[in-house]
Amino acid sequence: MALNFTLSERNFGALAQRLFGNNSLFPTGNDTDKPEVDLETGEEDLEVNTDIYSKVAVTVIYAALFAVGSLGNSVTLYTLLTKKSLQNLQSTVHYHLASLAVSDLLILLFSMPVELYNFIWFHHPWVFGDAACRGYYFLRDSCSYATALNIGSLSAERYMAICHPFKAKSIMSRSRTKKLISAMWLASFALATPMLFSMGQVTRNGERICTAIVSPVSMKTVLQVGLKRRLRGDNCAKMRLK
Repeated sequence: MALNFTLSERNFGALAQRLFGNNSLFPTGNDTDKPEVDLETGEEDLEVNTDIYSKVAVTVIYAALFAVGSLGNSVTLYTLLTKKSLQNLQSTVHYHLASLAVSDLLILLFSMPVELYNFIWFHHPWVFGDAACRGYYFLRDSCSYATALNIGSLSAERYMAICHPFKAKSIMSRSRTKKLISAMWLASFALATPMLFSMGQVTRNGERICTAIVSPVSMKTVLQVGLKRRLRGDNCAKMRLK
């Protein structure tokens, strides 16, 4: 009877572990917390296997952020684009706020659902394809860069308007502000372009995952070699001028 009870407890623990993850209250005695090592690449499998309660808690937080952020940024963008009283103002703050709302809204609509689905609930396989993998990281980084640049430009505009009001009227005109915001978005896309080539869909252990396809060591080596060649070329040019 004792033997049967022990076996049943182990079977129940194995079932609970499959349902609730490795952090279940019913351990099976197997050492599943250690990271698995890929025999082909020699890399450890760093998959984050959380329990069901943590996943639900993160999902609730993500849902609240998604609802509040999407509604708030949508209302802000709609108000800035439709209110004629704001468009007739001499200040260019509403251009910066509209650009900031667009970048935040894109992150909420396209980045957060993918993170919630593929990185919180289902770590693998990646079901969206290679193009979506590259596009996800490209769009996420582009909007992140755009958000940082928009905040910086808005802070600079407010500084000029408060500390140098007369110069601000001539420097921060509407046409220049539009050109500045366009340049910031182009710079954000340019900074995120490497993600289109360094990320992609690969197959490991028979499952598709979205991960880096270029080794960070290789990228670091190429950048360092290019930097050294550039510095050596500049030094040679200076020596020739002397």
